[in-house]
Amino acid sequence: EQRPPLWRNLIYGIQWALIMFPALVVVAAVAARALGLSPQEEVDFFQKILLLSGALTVCQTLLGHGYPLQEGPATALLLTFVTLAPCGLPAIQGGVLCGGVLLLALGRLRLMRYLTPYFTANVVGVILMLIGFTLLPHLIPLMLGIDAAHPAGEGSVFALAIALVLAVAVLSHWLRGFWQSTAMILGIALGTTVFFFWGRLDFNLFREASWFSLPESLWMGLPAFDISAVITCILAYMAVIVNSVGSIHGVGEVVGTRGMARRVENGIAFTGVGGIVAAAFGVVGTVSYSASPGVILVTRVASKYAQTMCGVVLLIAAFVPRLNALLAAIPATVVGAVLCVALASQVGAGITAVTAGERSLEGRDYLVVGLPVMLGTVVAAAPSEFFAGLPRTLQLLVSNGLVLGIILVLLLEHLLLRQRPRQGDPASRQNSGQDSSGG
Repeated sequence: EQRPPLWRNLIYGIQWALIMFPALVVVAAVAARALGLSPQEEVDFFQKILLLSGALTVCQTLLGHGYPLQEGPATALLLTFVTLAPCGLPAIQGGVLCGGVLLLALGRLRLMRYLTPYFTANVVGVILMLIGFTLLPHLIPLMLGIDAAHPAGEGSVFALAIALVLAVAVLSHWLRGFWQSTAMILGIALGTTVFFFWGRLDFNLFREASWFSLPESLWMGLPAFDISAVITCILAYMAVIVNSVGSIHGVGEVVGTRGMARRVENGIAFTGVGGIVAAAFGVVGTVSYSASPGVILVTRVASKYAQTMCGVVLLIAAFVPRLNALLAAIPATVVGAVLCVALASQVGAGITAVTAGERSLEGRDYLVVGLPVMLGTVVAAAPSEFFAGLPRTLQLLVSNGLVLGIILVLLLEHLLLRQRPRQGDPASRQNSGQDSSGG
Protein backbone atom coordinates (compact mmCIF):
# COMPACT_ATOMS: atom_id res chain seq x y z
CA GLU A 1 0.00 0.00 0.00
CA GLN A 2 3.01 2.34 0.14
CA ARG A 3 2.86 5.28 -2.29
CA PRO A 4 6.31 6.12 -3.70
CA PRO A 5 6.97 9.72 -4.83
CA LEU A 6 5.61 10.37 -8.33
CA TRP A 7 9.00 10.50 -10.07
CA ARG A 8 10.09 7.22 -8.49
CA ASN A 9 6.74 5.61 -9.22
CA LEU A 10 7.09 6.61 -12.88
CA ILE A 11 10.51 4.93 -13.09
CA TYR A 12 9.17 1.80 -11.39
CA GLY A 13 6.19 1.73 -13.75
CA ILE A 14 8.43 2.05 -16.82
CA GLN A 15 10.60 -0.77 -15.41
CA TRP A 16 7.55 -3.06 -15.17
CA ALA A 17 6.42 -2.02 -18.68
CA LEU A 18 9.83 -2.76 -20.20
CA ILE A 19 9.67 -6.30 -18.81
CA MET A 20 6.09 -6.82 -19.95
CA PHE A 21 6.24 -5.27 -23.42
CA PRO A 22 7.99 -8.09 -25.34
CA ALA A 23 5.31 -10.58 -24.24
CA LEU A 24 2.60 -8.25 -25.53
CA VAL A 25 4.37 -7.88 -28.88
CA VAL A 26 4.71 -11.65 -29.32
CA VAL A 27 1.10 -12.44 -28.34
CA ALA A 28 -0.30 -9.73 -30.61
CA ALA A 29 1.82 -10.88 -33.56
CA VAL A 30 0.87 -14.56 -33.21
CA ALA A 31 -2.87 -13.88 -32.81
CA ALA A 32 -2.96 -11.32 -35.65
CA ARG A 33 -1.22 -13.71 -38.05
CA ALA A 34 -3.58 -16.54 -37.09
CA LEU A 35 -6.50 -14.30 -38.07
CA GLY A 36 -4.80 -13.25 -41.32
CA LEU A 37 -4.96 -9.53 -40.55
CA SER A 38 -3.56 -6.83 -42.82
CA PRO A 39 -0.62 -4.66 -41.60
CA GLN A 40 -2.97 -1.83 -40.54
CA GLU A 41 -5.27 -4.30 -38.81
CA GLU A 42 -2.25 -5.71 -36.96
CA VAL A 43 -1.43 -2.19 -35.69
CA ASP A 44 -5.03 -1.78 -34.49
CA PHE A 45 -4.93 -5.23 -32.87
CA PHE A 46 -1.76 -4.36 -30.95
CA GLN A 47 -3.16 -1.01 -29.83
CA LYS A 48 -6.23 -2.76 -28.42
CA ILE A 49 -4.01 -5.31 -26.63
CA LEU A 50 -2.16 -2.40 -24.98
CA LEU A 51 -5.43 -0.67 -24.07
CA LEU A 52 -6.90 -3.81 -22.50
CA SER A 53 -3.71 -4.79 -20.64
CA GLY A 54 -3.11 -1.27 -19.33
CA ALA A 55 -6.72 -0.76 -18.23
CA LEU A 56 -6.92 -4.17 -16.50
CA THR A 57 -3.60 -3.57 -14.72
CA VAL A 58 -4.92 -0.27 -13.35
CA CYS A 59 -8.30 -1.77 -12.35
CA GLN A 60 -6.84 -4.89 -10.73
CA THR A 61 -4.30 -3.00 -8.63
CA LEU A 62 -6.80 -0.39 -7.43
CA LEU A 63 -10.13 -2.26 -7.37
CA GLY A 64 -9.44 -5.95 -7.97
CA HIS A 65 -6.94 -8.18 -6.16
CA GLY A 66 -4.90 -5.13 -5.08
CA TYR A 67 -1.55 -6.86 -5.67
CA PRO A 68 1.42 -5.72 -7.81
CA LEU A 69 0.61 -8.17 -10.61
CA GLN A 70 0.88 -7.50 -14.32
CA GLU A 71 -2.22 -8.18 -16.41
CA GLY A 72 -1.71 -9.29 -19.99
CA PRO A 73 -2.92 -11.69 -22.69
CA ALA A 74 -3.27 -15.28 -21.44
CA THR A 75 -1.26 -18.02 -23.17
CA ALA A 76 -4.15 -20.48 -22.81
CA LEU A 77 -6.48 -18.02 -24.56
CA LEU A 78 -3.88 -17.32 -27.25
CA LEU A 79 -3.78 -21.04 -28.02
CA THR A 80 -7.58 -20.97 -28.22
CA PHE A 81 -7.40 -17.98 -30.56
CA VAL A 82 -5.05 -19.83 -32.91
CA THR A 83 -7.05 -23.06 -32.72
CA LEU A 84 -10.40 -21.39 -33.42
CA ALA A 85 -9.12 -18.96 -36.08
CA PRO A 86 -10.64 -21.05 -38.92
CA CYS A 87 -14.07 -20.60 -37.26
CA GLY A 88 -13.82 -16.83 -37.69
CA LEU A 89 -13.50 -13.91 -35.26
CA PRO A 90 -17.25 -13.75 -34.33
CA ALA A 91 -17.14 -17.35 -33.05
CA ILE A 92 -14.03 -16.55 -31.00
CA GLN A 93 -15.74 -13.46 -29.60
CA GLY A 94 -18.76 -15.54 -28.53
CA GLY A 95 -16.60 -18.11 -26.75
CA VAL A 96 -14.45 -15.48 -25.00
CA LEU A 97 -17.59 -13.59 -23.94
CA CYS A 98 -19.06 -16.75 -22.32
CA GLY A 99 -15.79 -17.44 -20.51
CA GLY A 100 -15.59 -13.87 -19.24
CA VAL A 101 -19.17 -13.93 -17.95
CA LEU A 102 -18.45 -17.24 -16.16
CA LEU A 103 -15.44 -15.79 -14.33
CA LEU A 104 -17.32 -12.61 -13.43
CA ALA A 105 -20.10 -14.73 -11.91
CA LEU A 106 -17.63 -16.92 -9.97
CA GLY A 107 -15.98 -13.83 -8.48
CA ARG A 108 -19.11 -11.82 -7.72
CA LEU A 109 -21.02 -14.78 -6.23
CA ARG A 110 -18.03 -15.43 -3.92
CA LEU A 111 -17.59 -19.01 -5.07
CA MET A 112 -13.78 -18.81 -5.32
CA ARG A 113 -13.38 -19.07 -1.54
CA TYR A 114 -14.00 -22.81 -1.82
CA LEU A 115 -10.76 -23.16 -3.82
CA THR A 116 -8.50 -21.20 -1.46
CA PRO A 117 -8.01 -23.99 1.18
CA TYR A 118 -6.51 -26.22 -1.50
CA PHE A 119 -3.53 -23.89 -1.99
CA THR A 120 -1.27 -25.32 0.71
CA ALA A 121 2.46 -24.61 1.19
CA ASN A 122 3.38 -27.40 -1.24
CA VAL A 123 0.95 -26.16 -3.89
CA VAL A 124 2.07 -22.52 -3.66
CA GLY A 125 5.74 -23.53 -3.69
CA VAL A 126 5.25 -25.69 -6.78
CA ILE A 127 3.44 -22.86 -8.58
CA LEU A 128 6.29 -20.44 -7.89
CA MET A 129 8.91 -22.91 -9.10
CA LEU A 130 6.87 -23.98 -12.13
CA ILE A 131 6.64 -20.39 -13.31
CA GLY A 132 10.41 -20.24 -13.59
CA PHE A 133 10.92 -23.66 -15.15
CA THR A 134 8.02 -23.61 -17.64
CA LEU A 135 9.21 -20.27 -19.03
CA LEU A 136 12.63 -21.76 -19.86
CA PRO A 137 11.67 -22.80 -23.43
CA HIS A 138 10.72 -19.18 -24.11
CA LEU A 139 13.82 -17.86 -22.34
CA ILE A 140 16.40 -20.04 -24.11
CA PRO A 141 15.99 -18.58 -27.65
CA LEU A 142 16.20 -15.05 -26.26
CA MET A 143 19.44 -15.67 -24.36
CA LEU A 144 21.09 -17.76 -27.08
CA GLY A 145 20.28 -15.24 -29.81
CA ILE A 146 18.26 -17.73 -31.87
CA ASP A 147 16.46 -16.09 -34.81
CA ALA A 148 15.87 -16.64 -38.52
CA ALA A 149 19.41 -15.55 -39.38
CA HIS A 150 21.00 -17.63 -36.58
CA PRO A 151 18.91 -20.80 -36.06
CA ALA A 152 21.60 -22.30 -33.81
CA GLY A 153 22.16 -19.09 -31.84
CA GLU A 154 25.32 -17.03 -31.37
CA GLY A 155 28.01 -17.66 -28.78
CA SER A 156 28.80 -13.94 -28.49
CA VAL A 157 25.15 -13.10 -27.76
CA PHE A 158 24.94 -15.83 -25.11
CA ALA A 159 28.16 -14.57 -23.49
CA LEU A 160 26.68 -11.07 -23.34
CA ALA A 161 23.46 -12.47 -21.85
CA ILE A 162 25.41 -14.27 -19.10
CA ALA A 163 27.39 -11.11 -18.35
CA LEU A 164 24.17 -9.12 -18.14
CA VAL A 165 22.57 -11.70 -15.81
CA LEU A 166 25.55 -11.41 -13.45
CA ALA A 167 25.51 -7.60 -13.71
CA VAL A 168 21.83 -7.37 -12.72
CA ALA A 169 22.37 -9.84 -9.86
CA VAL A 170 25.39 -7.84 -8.58
CA LEU A 171 23.49 -4.54 -8.86
CA SER A 172 20.51 -6.00 -7.00
CA HIS A 173 22.76 -7.32 -4.22
CA TRP A 174 25.18 -4.42 -3.69
CA LEU A 175 23.13 -1.32 -4.43
CA ARG A 176 21.00 0.18 -1.69
CA GLY A 177 17.86 2.28 -1.45
CA PHE A 178 16.35 3.68 -4.63
CA TRP A 179 19.17 2.42 -6.87
CA GLN A 180 18.67 -1.14 -5.69
CA SER A 181 15.00 -0.95 -6.68
CA THR A 182 15.98 0.04 -10.24
CA ALA A 183 18.46 -2.82 -10.78
CA MET A 184 16.42 -4.29 -13.64
CA ILE A 185 15.94 -1.05 -15.55
CA LEU A 186 19.66 -0.31 -15.09
CA GLY A 187 20.41 -3.76 -16.53
CA ILE A 188 18.10 -3.10 -19.49
CA ALA A 189 19.79 0.28 -20.12
CA LEU A 190 23.25 -1.28 -19.87
CA GLY A 191 22.45 -4.15 -22.22
CA THR A 192 20.72 -1.91 -24.76
CA THR A 193 23.72 0.44 -24.74
CA VAL A 194 26.09 -2.46 -25.45
CA PHE A 195 23.91 -3.60 -28.37
CA PHE A 196 23.86 -0.02 -29.69
CA PHE A 197 27.67 0.26 -29.81
CA TRP A 198 27.78 -3.28 -31.20
CA GLY A 199 25.66 -2.07 -34.10
CA ARG A 200 22.85 -4.53 -33.33
CA LEU A 201 20.09 -2.03 -32.48
CA ASP A 202 17.44 -1.27 -35.10
CA PHE A 203 15.69 2.12 -34.83
CA ASN A 204 14.05 2.06 -38.28
CA LEU A 205 10.62 1.24 -36.87
CA PHE A 206 11.00 4.11 -34.38
CA ARG A 207 11.85 6.60 -37.11
CA GLU A 208 8.92 5.53 -39.29
CA ALA A 209 6.28 5.46 -36.53
CA SER A 210 3.87 8.35 -36.02
CA TRP A 211 3.57 10.20 -32.74
CA PHE A 212 -0.15 9.72 -32.20
CA SER A 213 -2.90 7.49 -33.57
CA LEU A 214 -6.21 5.95 -32.52
CA PRO A 215 -7.39 2.42 -33.26
CA GLU A 216 -9.63 2.51 -36.33
CA SER A 217 -12.24 0.32 -34.63
CA LEU A 218 -12.69 -0.85 -31.04
CA TRP A 219 -16.05 -2.59 -31.42
CA MET A 220 -15.70 -5.64 -33.68
CA GLY A 221 -19.41 -6.34 -34.12
CA LEU A 222 -21.78 -8.87 -32.57
CA PRO A 223 -20.39 -12.27 -31.49
CA ALA A 224 -21.55 -15.61 -32.86
CA PHE A 225 -22.20 -18.49 -30.44
CA ASP A 226 -20.75 -21.70 -31.82
CA ILE A 227 -21.07 -24.55 -29.30
CA SER A 228 -17.61 -25.94 -30.08
CA ALA A 229 -15.99 -22.51 -29.69
CA VAL A 230 -17.92 -21.83 -26.47
CA ILE A 231 -16.86 -25.15 -24.88
CA THR A 232 -13.25 -24.66 -25.99
CA CYS A 233 -13.09 -21.13 -24.55
CA ILE A 234 -14.72 -22.15 -21.26
CA LEU A 235 -12.12 -24.92 -20.84
CA ALA A 236 -9.41 -22.40 -21.66
CA TYR A 237 -10.82 -20.11 -18.97
CA MET A 238 -10.59 -22.99 -16.49
CA ALA A 239 -6.85 -22.89 -17.19
CA VAL A 240 -6.95 -19.10 -16.73
CA ILE A 241 -8.61 -19.55 -13.32
CA VAL A 242 -5.88 -21.96 -12.21
CA ASN A 243 -3.22 -19.60 -13.53
CA SER A 244 -4.80 -16.51 -11.93
CA VAL A 245 -5.32 -18.12 -8.52
CA GLY A 246 -1.77 -19.46 -8.65
CA SER A 247 -0.38 -16.03 -9.54
CA ILE A 248 -2.33 -14.30 -6.77
CA HIS A 249 -1.20 -16.85 -4.18
CA GLY A 250 2.36 -16.69 -5.53
CA VAL A 251 2.69 -12.93 -5.12
CA GLY A 252 0.87 -13.17 -1.78
CA GLU A 253 3.62 -15.48 -0.56
CA VAL A 254 6.09 -12.65 -1.28
CA VAL A 255 4.18 -9.54 -0.11
CA GLY A 256 1.67 -10.94 2.42
CA THR A 257 -1.54 -12.99 2.31
CA ARG A 258 -3.92 -10.73 4.26
CA GLY A 259 -7.45 -10.82 2.82
CA MET A 260 -6.52 -13.57 0.36
CA ALA A 261 -10.07 -14.90 -0.17
CA ARG A 262 -11.38 -11.45 -1.06
CA ARG A 263 -8.39 -10.77 -3.32
CA VAL A 264 -8.95 -14.00 -5.24
CA GLU A 265 -12.66 -13.29 -5.72
CA ASN A 266 -12.06 -9.71 -6.89
CA GLY A 267 -9.18 -10.77 -9.12
CA ILE A 268 -11.19 -13.49 -10.85
CA ALA A 269 -14.16 -11.13 -11.29
CA PHE A 270 -12.02 -8.48 -12.99
CA THR A 271 -10.37 -11.14 -15.15
CA GLY A 272 -13.91 -11.96 -16.26
CA VAL A 273 -14.52 -8.28 -17.03
CA GLY A 274 -11.33 -8.35 -19.09
CA GLY A 275 -12.71 -11.31 -21.04
CA ILE A 276 -15.95 -9.45 -21.80
CA VAL A 277 -14.03 -6.39 -23.04
CA ALA A 278 -11.67 -8.63 -25.03
CA ALA A 279 -14.70 -10.15 -26.76
CA ALA A 280 -15.90 -6.66 -27.74
CA PHE A 281 -12.41 -5.67 -28.97
CA GLY A 282 -11.84 -8.98 -30.73
CA VAL A 283 -8.51 -9.61 -28.94
CA VAL A 284 -7.01 -12.15 -26.51
CA GLY A 285 -8.36 -12.05 -22.92
CA THR A 286 -6.10 -11.28 -19.97
CA VAL A 287 -4.66 -13.11 -16.97
CA SER A 288 -2.50 -12.13 -13.97
CA TYR A 289 1.10 -12.73 -15.06
CA SER A 290 2.86 -15.20 -12.84
CA ALA A 291 6.39 -13.82 -13.30
CA SER A 292 5.61 -10.79 -11.10
CA PRO A 293 6.85 -12.28 -7.77
CA GLY A 294 10.33 -12.78 -9.22
CA VAL A 295 10.52 -9.15 -10.36
CA ILE A 296 9.43 -7.99 -6.89
CA LEU A 297 12.14 -10.09 -5.24
CA VAL A 298 14.85 -8.58 -7.45
CA THR A 299 13.69 -4.95 -7.35
CA ARG A 300 12.37 -4.90 -3.76
CA VAL A 301 9.43 -2.82 -5.02
CA ALA A 302 6.16 -4.35 -3.81
CA SER A 303 3.95 -1.25 -4.05
CA LYS A 304 0.82 -1.88 -6.09
CA TYR A 305 0.93 1.75 -7.22
CA ALA A 306 4.12 1.05 -9.18
CA GLN A 307 2.12 -1.57 -11.08
CA THR A 308 -0.70 0.95 -11.52
CA MET A 309 1.80 3.28 -13.15
CA CYS A 310 2.84 0.43 -15.46
CA GLY A 311 -0.79 0.21 -16.58
CA VAL A 312 -0.82 3.98 -17.23
CA VAL A 313 2.37 3.66 -19.33
CA LEU A 314 0.75 0.90 -21.41
CA LEU A 315 -2.39 3.03 -21.89
CA ILE A 316 -0.29 5.96 -23.11
CA ALA A 317 1.74 3.67 -25.38
CA ALA A 318 -1.48 2.48 -27.00
CA PHE A 319 -1.95 5.95 -28.50
CA VAL A 320 1.73 6.74 -29.18
CA PRO A 321 3.10 4.37 -31.86
CA ARG A 322 6.56 5.93 -31.60
CA LEU A 323 6.73 4.96 -27.93
CA ASN A 324 5.63 1.44 -28.91
CA ALA A 325 8.45 1.28 -31.42
CA LEU A 326 11.00 2.52 -28.87
CA LEU A 327 10.03 -0.14 -26.34
CA ALA A 328 9.99 -2.80 -29.06
CA ALA A 329 13.54 -1.83 -30.08
CA ILE A 330 14.99 -3.21 -26.82
CA PRO A 331 16.91 -6.37 -27.85
CA ALA A 332 15.18 -9.63 -26.95
CA THR A 333 18.43 -10.92 -25.43
CA VAL A 334 18.46 -8.05 -22.94
CA VAL A 335 14.88 -8.77 -21.87
CA GLY A 336 15.66 -12.49 -21.60
CA ALA A 337 18.70 -11.89 -19.38
CA VAL A 338 16.80 -9.61 -17.00
CA LEU A 339 13.88 -12.02 -16.88
CA CYS A 340 16.31 -14.86 -16.07
CA VAL A 341 17.34 -13.07 -12.85
CA ALA A 342 13.69 -12.53 -11.88
CA LEU A 343 12.78 -16.17 -12.47
CA ALA A 344 15.81 -17.39 -10.50
CA SER A 345 14.60 -15.35 -7.52
CA GLN A 346 11.14 -16.81 -7.99
CA VAL A 347 12.46 -20.39 -7.79
CA GLY A 348 14.10 -19.43 -4.50
CA ALA A 349 10.77 -18.04 -3.26
CA GLY A 350 9.15 -21.37 -4.15
CA ILE A 351 11.66 -23.26 -2.02
CA THR A 352 11.02 -20.84 0.85
CA ALA A 353 7.26 -21.36 0.54
CA VAL A 354 7.59 -25.15 0.75
CA THR A 355 9.83 -24.99 3.82
CA ALA A 356 8.08 -22.07 5.56
CA GLY A 357 8.09 -22.11 9.37
CA GLU A 358 11.04 -24.54 9.49
CA ARG A 359 8.68 -27.23 8.29
CA SER A 360 10.32 -30.62 7.98
CA LEU A 361 9.53 -32.39 4.71
CA GLU A 362 8.50 -36.02 4.44
CA GLY A 363 8.92 -38.51 1.63
CA ARG A 364 5.51 -37.65 0.16
CA ASP A 365 6.44 -33.95 0.03
CA TYR A 366 9.41 -34.69 -2.24
CA LEU A 367 7.07 -36.37 -4.72
CA VAL A 368 4.24 -33.86 -4.35
CA VAL A 369 6.68 -31.03 -5.11
CA GLY A 370 9.13 -32.76 -7.45
CA LEU A 371 6.83 -34.61 -9.85
CA PRO A 372 4.70 -31.62 -10.95
CA VAL A 373 7.81 -29.47 -11.39
CA MET A 374 9.52 -32.14 -13.51
CA LEU A 375 6.50 -33.08 -15.62
CA GLY A 376 5.41 -29.47 -16.08
CA THR A 377 8.89 -28.59 -17.33
CA VAL A 378 8.91 -31.57 -19.72
CA VAL A 379 5.54 -30.56 -21.18
CA ALA A 380 6.66 -26.93 -21.53
CA ALA A 381 9.75 -28.07 -23.46
CA ALA A 382 7.85 -30.45 -25.77
CA PRO A 383 7.32 -29.21 -29.35
CA SER A 384 3.82 -27.93 -30.08
CA GLU A 385 3.50 -30.47 -32.92
CA PHE A 386 3.51 -33.23 -30.30
CA PHE A 387 0.05 -32.16 -29.11
CA ALA A 388 -1.40 -31.53 -32.57
CA GLY A 389 -3.20 -34.90 -32.70
CA LEU A 390 -5.15 -34.31 -29.48
CA PRO A 391 -8.69 -32.90 -29.41
CA ARG A 392 -8.67 -29.12 -29.24
CA THR A 393 -10.17 -28.97 -25.76
CA LEU A 394 -7.60 -31.42 -24.37
CA GLN A 395 -4.72 -29.51 -25.97
CA LEU A 396 -5.52 -26.48 -23.82
CA LEU A 397 -4.93 -28.43 -20.61
CA VAL A 398 -2.05 -30.78 -21.37
CA SER A 399 0.09 -28.54 -23.60
CA ASN A 400 0.48 -25.80 -20.97
CA GLY A 401 3.20 -26.91 -18.54
CA LEU A 402 2.15 -24.45 -15.83
CA VAL A 403 -1.52 -25.44 -15.89
CA LEU A 404 -0.74 -29.17 -16.07
CA GLY A 405 1.74 -28.86 -13.19
CA ILE A 406 -0.82 -27.04 -11.02
CA ILE A 407 -3.42 -29.72 -11.73
CA LEU A 408 -0.90 -32.46 -10.86
CA VAL A 409 0.19 -30.90 -7.58
CA LEU A 410 -3.45 -30.45 -6.52
CA LEU A 411 -4.18 -34.10 -7.31
CA LEU A 412 -1.08 -35.38 -5.52
CA GLU A 413 -1.44 -33.11 -2.48
CA HIS A 414 -5.15 -33.64 -1.85
CA LEU A 415 -6.03 -36.99 -3.40
CA LEU A 416 -3.35 -39.43 -4.57
CA LEU A 417 -0.66 -38.72 -1.92
CA ARG A 418 -2.69 -36.88 0.71
CA GLN A 419 -1.25 -36.62 4.19
CA ARG A 420 -2.00 -39.56 6.47
CA PRO A 421 -3.42 -38.67 9.90
CA ARG A 422 -0.61 -38.85 12.44
CA GLN A 423 -0.87 -41.01 15.52
CA GLY A 424 -2.61 -38.98 18.18
CA ASP A 425 -4.42 -36.66 15.79
CA PRO A 426 -8.19 -36.36 16.37
CA ALA A 427 -8.87 -38.05 13.02
CA SER A 428 -6.56 -40.89 13.95
CA ARG A 429 -8.20 -41.41 17.36
CA GLN A 430 -11.66 -41.30 15.79
CA ASN A 431 -10.72 -43.89 13.18
CA SER A 432 -9.15 -46.08 15.84
CA GLY A 433 -12.33 -45.96 17.93
CA GLN A 434 -14.51 -46.79 14.96
CA ASP A 435 -12.29 -49.77 14.10
CA SER A 436 -12.45 -51.23 17.61
CA SER A 437 -16.20 -50.77 17.93
CA GLY A 438 -16.79 -52.21 14.49
CA GLY A 439 -14.62 -55.24 15.26
